[in-house]
Amino acid sequence: MSATRTTDEDGDRVLDATGCESRASVSDIPRRRVYLVGFMAAGKSSVGSALASELGFSFKDLDRMIEESAGARVHEIFEQQGEEWFRNLEHECLLQTEAFNCTVIATGGGTMTFERNREVIRRLGVSVWIAPSLDVLFERLDRGGRSKRPLYRGRDQARALYHRRQDAYRMADLRIKPSSADTADGVAARIAALLRARNCVI
Repeated sequence: MSATRTTDEDGDRVLDATGCESRASVSDIPRRRVYLVGFMAAGKSSVGSALASELGFSFKDLDRMIEESAGARVHEIFEQQGEEWFRNLEHECLLQTEAFNCTVIATGGGTMTFERNREVIRRLGVSVWIAPSLDVLFERLDRGGRSKRPLYRGRDQARALYHRRQDAYRMADLRIKPSSADTADGVAARIAALLRARNCVI
């Protein structure tokens, strides 16, 4: 796995696992798509909708695109077709986002963990890792239940999955760390400021 390159909302250089400095800026060229990445229940969909309004962009939810394509809900796809079938469809739908301009795309919790998906996201836009604490995620996951989240089977399993995915999330261009008190609108405003400060959007 390649070195991480995330910068946080304070503009600090973030050290990767080897202690190397990440690049200080994301890009000199503004991009037209913003991909929100992070663990399940991070708030990607709610923040994504608010961020789109803040930027004057459109909003797309990758899971909803998958459901529309399959004619079934995500948990039904997992149950009936299996995860491999879901991941292939997820990648196909991600490729379709190239047709969207000035759009915020909320990805699934596992999207960023596949190199082929990271390549698409790097090529098409800027990625933002929404990274609340594990305690905040647990509160939301417990409140939301398991039926809508096929990969959530309790806290022990979720904790292990969370730690396995951290290296992939760290490959995002930018990171924001919301607290339990932050609203979707508040997080969206902070992301918008972060993107504009780094000339990531037009």
